[in-house]
Amino acid sequence: MQHHVTTKPLPFFYVGKKLSADRITRFQKQKHNLLSQALGKPDTRSIWYSKEHFVKLLEEIEFAGGDGIRIHFGMYEEGHQFAGQLCLLFTSTREKMVGNAVTHSNVILEHEANYAERASLEREVILFPGDGSVEDIKDFNLGLPCPPRCDDDFYE
Repeated sequence: MQHHVTTKPLPFFYVGKKLSADRITRFQKQKHNLLSQALGKPDTRSIWYSKEHFVKLLEEIEFAGGDGIRIHFGMYEEGHQFAGQLCLLFTSTREKMVGNAVTHSNVILEHEANYAERASLEREVILFPGDGSVEDIKDFNLGLPCPPRCDDDFYE
């Protein structure tokens, strides 16, 4: 009996350990220090998301008839446990033709016909491993920022 093993090629967007480490180091040396000084405490260096978070995000893109996602940089509001720190916000996009060019327009859920009905339903909440509760669930921003929750052995 023959046993075939299929090796999956690397994804086209893979840039490698060295380039990733170089880009991270460049950010930490050039921008992170400035952001942290302005904030008066260490700013976000990275954000962890669970696999389930991305599965739900992909389901939402599909539900909205979307074609992708746009990631916005944001900042937590005063009173939030991570006040002032950088955060990432995910917005689904839809393909839209503008003249002869394809663009990717943000899907604003509040502008969708079914928003009121969807907003009235109870949300399914995914807790992170070890978390017992979730505060301030908003849009698609629910990651664990580093700092304060860090795994400092990245790319060792």
